[in-house]
Amino acid sequence: MRGIRLEDRIFIAGQTGKGKTTFARWITERLQPIRTIVFDPKDELSYPGVEKARTPAELAQAMHQPLVHYVPSGFERDELEEACQIVWETPGPYLWHVDELSEVSNPSYVPQGLRLAVTQGRSKRKMVMGLCQRSAETHPCFRSQAEHVIVFVPAPIALDLQELSRATGIEAGVLGEQLRTLHEQEGDFSHLWYVRPTGELRRCAPLPPPEDGPPPPPAGEDTPQHPEGPGDTPAQVGTAAADEDELAESRP
Repeated sequence: MRGIRLEDRIFIAGQTGKGKTTFARWITERLQPIRTIVFDPKDELSYPGVEKARTPAELAQAMHQPLVHYVPSGFERDELEEACQIVWETPGPYLWHVDELSEVSNPSYVPQGLRLAVTQGRSKRKMVMGLCQRSAETHPCFRSQAEHVIVFVPAPIALDLQELSRATGIEAGVLGEQLRTLHEQEGDFSHLWYVRPTGELRRCAPLPPPEDGPPPPPAGEDTPQHPEGPGDTPAQVGTAAADEDELAESRP
């Protein structure tokens, strides 16, 4: 996939039903084949034919599978620590998708195994992709370490904009205005894509559905009118714009 490497960290923020999970699945599909480990704290995702692991012991037994779906049976820190340590100790390459970061972390706490994967997993080709609704409610290591920060419209509240500003080095007011104008021009499911290695801020329109119709949304997520879905080449997503007013539109 253009601009995304297996050692990268991806941080995706946006309101419920605005396309985060669908977009994360779009990315995952284009990185295959790679072992994918999904932490689904709210039990909102569906993977037909894949049995859910609900305890650290079941997670450990499932780690040899190409797709692992972990839905924790509880949120006790000991259980989260054990589960994250199991993933961290698993050899790469793999993609670790955490569907709601605020359910497994907060601004002052993150399980050690997850933090190690974020901060030390690059050389081991352990990709981490984290999603959240409220950036300020997650641990700062996710934002500060991310090579890719993707923010869906509409613009978040001021506190979250400040955290995103720290992560991207772009003034909060500028980010807010970019999101506001992008929303006006392209509607729901459009997003800003900040690429840390190059400093690019891409303005991205929603990806069109494939010709045979949009894929079914993950369980628990609203169906977008123009969801991000399979059928487009990686280079067509968020094409870099030298001018921040240039819209990078995806094409079928």
